[in-house]
Amino acid sequence: MNIQKNTFGKEEKLCSEKDIDSLYKTGQSFLNFPLVFYHLAAEGTGASKVLISVSKKKFKNAVDRNLVKRRLREAYRLHKSILSKVYHLGFVYIGNEILPYEQLEKAMVDGLQKIETAQDKSE
Repeated sequence: MNIQKNTFGKEEKLCSEKDIDSLYKTGQSFLNFPLVFYHLAAEGTGASKVLISVSKKKFKNAVDRNLVKRRLREAYRLHKSILSKVYHLGFVYIGNEILPYEQLEKAMVDGLQKIETAQDKSE
């Protein structure tokens, strides 16, 4: 029995500038407030790679930006098992205020399910 661990290590972070450019240029996107989801099917058998972005213009204090990013990482870490394929993902937070974790988690789950169903329809 193959059990997936709920971790979020370095190999799951989207760091390559080339991959980030291709995600924004050729990937698909949709809005699920307070997040904009970018997704692109990736080659390989490893883990999906994730980019999380929070606007410096809307949240001047780094403490606030980091809080939102921590909450988004945690929501993704717990619910990444929804995805059955390997993706490059981008989550951009567009809210004007810091929302409670429960709202962010619900938006994350809904978005991941939408990505999975959109990929199933395109095949």
